[in-house]
Amino acid sequence: MIDQPTTNPSDQPAGLPEIPGGWSEQTLLLASRELRLTLPADPDAFLDDPKVLAANRQDDYMPYWSFLWPASLETAVAILKHPWVPGTEVLEIGAGVALAGLAALACGLPTVISDYDPQALELARHNANRNGWGDRVETLLLDWRSPIDRRFPVILGCEVIYERRNHELVLNVLSAMLAPGGEAWISDPGRHQVDAFLDDVSRSPFSVERRPLPREPYPGRPDGQTDLYVLRWKSGQKPA
Repeated sequence: MIDQPTTNPSDQPAGLPEIPGGWSEQTLLLASRELRLTLPADPDAFLDDPKVLAANRQDDYMPYWSFLWPASLETAVAILKHPWVPGTEVLEIGAGVALAGLAALACGLPTVISDYDPQALELARHNANRNGWGDRVETLLLDWRSPIDRRFPVILGCEVIYERRNHELVLNVLSAMLAPGGEAWISDPGRHQVDAFLDDVSRSPFSVERRPLPREPYPGRPDGQTDLYVLRWKSGQKPA
């Protein structure tokens, strides 16, 4: 259940940079937990920013981090309702505004929030501190093309498989960073690339379990569901 979100214009938040379109404040109630968020007020305003246009020409960059992606709501609820073992270390990949990672923090879990964009990491630290979880959050600038030598029992990825070219990179990160016996939660609202991702997973060292998640009500969203794909190492497979 999610309360009707309230969005209010914000003055320039302390510790955050000025951005195109400015910032807004939003409070979400998810699984009976209140999350107070600072978010970009107008993500589309980034598309006309000269720095974004230059980065796009150089590395096909898009400011995807600035959107509150729809499936993050159901993902956050699933995280908040899960009976986690205390102290379980979590990594969120492609975090963007990091709602999934913030939900893990709300569960009391030590959480590493990672993204390719430093602006996303600044925002994650700001929102973690704003909700009183700053002592448990770590941020990591992570390029999926160059995963680091560190493994986690839980990896979260919300709406990270919308482009086919990302599938190999996501699976590469999981191969490099998912601990033996661990789980990767990859959520998607039913985009057209899901079947291709599942086909790619079938040729990977991972098994996959699909869990449908009821869609959280939110202004302008149709009824439906988000799918959570839980990936685990196949029997007999282990990290290199």
